[in-house]
Amino acid sequence: MQTDAWLNQDDHFAPGRVLFRSDRAFKVWAYSLSHSQLLLRSAPVDGGPRIDVLFKPVEAIRTGMVYDGLVIRCATDEERARIVADTGKSGRNERVHFLETSDGRTDYVISGAVGWATDNEDARAPSRLASFAPATDPARILPTDA
Repeated sequence: MQTDAWLNQDDHFAPGRVLFRSDRAFKVWAYSLSHSQLLLRSAPVDGGPRIDVLFKPVEAIRTGMVYDGLVIRCATDEERARIVADTGKSGRNERVHFLETSDGRTDYVISGAVGWATDNEDARAPSRLASFAPATDPARILPTDA
């Protein structure tokens, strides 16, 4: 997988295509209803980079809070039709992305785009992929004396 990507064109989302794969743990880091964006983050491990994954604009989600290993895959045509029907979403952002874990759990995000970036920032530093309101900024709301 490439280290940084932003996928938002139809040709990026072939049915069944794996877009992203990592053996690292990811957490739901931030969600903004006003900007319709979901940020998953893998904190730096053993001197390795931090990895952020951003979905936007988000139309519907079913997620867990933690992913131990993460594969992001485009839904097949049949899977997409089922999820779109189940959620009642029929707008332009019907790209269904499956979030699959190493233990077999499958969640989804319906969004128009997905991207990821790696960097050497601290786990609580702002993402370069998106900005979030100060009230949702982990650097402002998490204690600094952990």
